[in-house]
Amino acid sequence: MDVIGFEILKAVGRFFLHPLTYVMILVIFWFSLRRVKRERRDFHTRVYDVISPVISPLGVAVIFTIVVSALTLLLGIHLQPGFLILISFLWLVFVPFRNARWLSMTTIVSLGMLIVFFLPEITSQHPLINSWLADLRATSLLNVALLITLLFITEAILILIDGWKQTSPAIIKSKRGKQIGKHLASRFWFMPVFIMIPAGELTGAGWWPVLNIPGTFFGIALLPFVLGFRLNIHAELPIFGVKRVGKQLLLVAIALLPLAVMSYFYPLAALAIPIVVLIARELIIALYHRKDKGQSSFFARRENGLRVVGILPGSTAAKMGLEIGEIIIKTNGREVYSQRDFYDALQQNSAYCKLEVLDTNDELRLAQSSIFQGDHFQIGCLFVPDDKFGNLSYRGIRSSVIINQDRTNLTNGYEQENANKEHKEVEIVASGLEESIRKEHFSSENGYTTPEADDVKNDQAFPPQEDGADKEAFFKSAKDAYETGKPYGQAEGLTSFYDEFRKTKSERNKWRPKMEDDLEEGREKKRDFND
Repeated sequence: MDVIGFEILKAVGRFFLHPLTYVMILVIFWFSLRRVKRERRDFHTRVYDVISPVISPLGVAVIFTIVVSALTLLLGIHLQPGFLILISFLWLVFVPFRNARWLSMTTIVSLGMLIVFFLPEITSQHPLINSWLADLRATSLLNVALLITLLFITEAILILIDGWKQTSPAIIKSKRGKQIGKHLASRFWFMPVFIMIPAGELTGAGWWPVLNIPGTFFGIALLPFVLGFRLNIHAELPIFGVKRVGKQLLLVAIALLPLAVMSYFYPLAALAIPIVVLIARELIIALYHRKDKGQSSFFARRENGLRVVGILPGSTAAKMGLEIGEIIIKTNGREVYSQRDFYDALQQNSAYCKLEVLDTNDELRLAQSSIFQGDHFQIGCLFVPDDKFGNLSYRGIRSSVIINQDRTNLTNGYEQENANKEHKEVEIVASGLEESIRKEHFSSENGYTTPEADDVKNDQAFPPQEDGADKEAFFKSAKDAYETGKPYGQAEGLTSFYDEFRKTKSERNKWRPKMEDDLEEGREKKRDFND
């Protein structure tokens, strides 16, 4: 028992001396830092800090670390030191690709097993390289295949129960060039695993270990393993997409168990395990992405209401119970159609907020909470941008609200001014039309056809009158005045003057052309005939 405790202490010491332990932690922080920068670029704020995605998976990872380590120690799964160097090198090679799924030890160990199987017989002049190549050739494919099976099952379960948590919202462009939202599920589970190595002070005891370890003595090593997952979701809620993929991966992992048992009796059957794992993982993800891209975006901009793309943890929205994918219909009693409307409605009551929310089950509910100083200017809600220029910061959206209010006031002023101008024009046209109708009516009643009659008509028919005069009485008086010769609306001397002017033939002007004299003579004859 003392020997086992001493070996475990040495394994823990080797774990902290292993450089890959610290490299993995730094890489996980690097991924988290890149996520924070992208979120600030899209939303002018981060959703989760740099440390939270690193710390939050540790609880469930520790549980599975204990389970997997117990199984590896019980079965006696052992790896050669040369193979451990190979998978460490492969992991570093895949870091620049920045894909959490490819940095999972499920992928790395599977690739390492295929390299060992197809590695040709080569030698080198350097003894260290020859020793490493010898370790690779001595690697048991059965042990590696069983380790891959355990890691794959663990990874599928972790994706199913924990992979959908803390997904990161992002803004992308659709095929039509419009900005839409999506969620990126990128998760790391750092879980050191105890593995047997053919070097140490432990010896077998009857049935243990189950698998045969070459040599008389063996030891224990605590290896820095990490499992990773990455998935893009934009056509549905992240939890549904991640769980759908997790179930498919778990079915494939369970199907590997008979193949792992078969490889115990037929070692060549173990070669199928890494091939199935690599192809199945990538095929399931690729098919999901293809189907997801072929559907309309779940986080597209709406004509009525705002769909929540993200919720800041610890914000007012989180306290109100808002969830990703819900739609805010009204804010403080006002309907909202854009982020500007939402912010403007929040300013109506800066101390309290009441929302009408349509949840993911299309049921309307009310959410309300107090707003405290220092809260996010959108109470912690993240939305798809209102236009092609992206989301605005606090200062930007505040300026946008003020500018929109000024523009609305100016527009209303212009519309009112135009309406007044049009009203005046209508009144002028109406009065002119009414005057024209009166003139035509008066001319038809009195039979004026000459220009002189028009002058008389203009002078006699429209004298200044008080508002509300009887039009029929006016026309009757004008007609009587004309028939009787009694002056109406003008001096008496002018009436006799006009009569004398019409009956007296004017003397011909010798300077007037003969054509004009003929025209004037024709007019006089017509006038005499009418009389």
